[in-house]
Amino acid sequence: MFKTKANLPDATYVDLVRSVHCTLLPTAIIALSFFGVGTLIALQTPDLLLDLLIALGMVAVTARIANLLLTRTCVNHEMLDAATARTLERRFAACYFIFALMFGAFSARAFMVATPEAHMLVVGLMFGYGAGVAAGVSLRPWIAIPSLVIAIMPAVIIALTTPSPIRLAVAMLLLLFLGGGIVSVVQRYRSAVRGITMRHTYESLARADALTGLRNRLSLREGFDEIVGRGQPAGILIVHCLDLDGFKSVNDLYGHPTGDALLRAVSERLTGLLRKGDIAARLGGDEFVILQHGACNRGEADLLARRIRREIARPFSIDGHQIVIGTSVGYATSPDQGRNMDVLLARADDALCRIKRQGGGVAAYTPAADEFPESRRLSA
Repeated sequence: MFKTKANLPDATYVDLVRSVHCTLLPTAIIALSFFGVGTLIALQTPDLLLDLLIALGMVAVTARIANLLLTRTCVNHEMLDAATARTLERRFAACYFIFALMFGAFSARAFMVATPEAHMLVVGLMFGYGAGVAAGVSLRPWIAIPSLVIAIMPAVIIALTTPSPIRLAVAMLLLLFLGGGIVSVVQRYRSAVRGITMRHTYESLARADALTGLRNRLSLREGFDEIVGRGQPAGILIVHCLDLDGFKSVNDLYGHPTGDALLRAVSERLTGLLRKGDIAARLGGDEFVILQHGACNRGEADLLARRIRREIARPFSIDGHQIVIGTSVGYATSPDQGRNMDVLLARADDALCRIKRQGGGVAAYTPAADEFPESRRLSA
């Protein structure tokens, strides 16, 4: 009935997990309400088991609050991944289920030993708890629905086993609202999943090159700013610029559909060369950029650039044609050549244009590249 982690997009799943961790205020309210109602009933109804359940309930709800406070920084981290979110969700669920169990046991015991006036407080507390679950945890129904059942059904069972029309009516009312709450949870969950998934899909489309699926200029800038802003991982940041030699001839000879297929194949090869955390982007036409970060020395920049040239030089089989093209690579390093993406792109492109004028190859930016200001086309 519900999408599990296995068939939810990671970004959607992470947002759903974040939603249940934004319940600190409702949790504090239910804690105060439980303590107040429990204390009042305990004072009027001396019962050792009831006192124990109140104490255990307070321990459980305090654990819920502590968990929310301790995980707040991790939950709100921009780079929260699905694996970490799953761990956080399980911790949240464990605290939630334990309190629901204590709450249900307390309510049932109160229905057994407390006064009819106390029953009114218990019923009010159950309605408040149910509303809080439906409002705050409905986006994780595997937590919300069992919690509602565990917290409310024990009191319903006690009421049904007592030969009293009033208690029977209370039991029917609780069952009615329990069913309505479950339906509300299911509907809200399904609507939220559709909305969140659609939002992330649109955001991905806005940040991806439509032809190749690589990052576009906007996403490249976001990735660059994230790397520079965090200062992690430690090491050298390298911006590689490259374009394809003879790409126009491919379009003229075989047609634009074959040229587009070639660009997609080039993108796949570039992606296969990247380490985890590196970024590849297509800025338009046959112009590509690679951000290589965390390098220990500048030799790694030259090594990657030469690997790119070798990989692109291997023949491509496109639409039954064997296509051979080449590429040259120019690169600039940060912090040597600055920490501004436009500056680094321009300087890497200067190095690219300079080496292409010399017949092709790999070139690092040097100040001499500034004599070719017209080559700063990638920074526009």
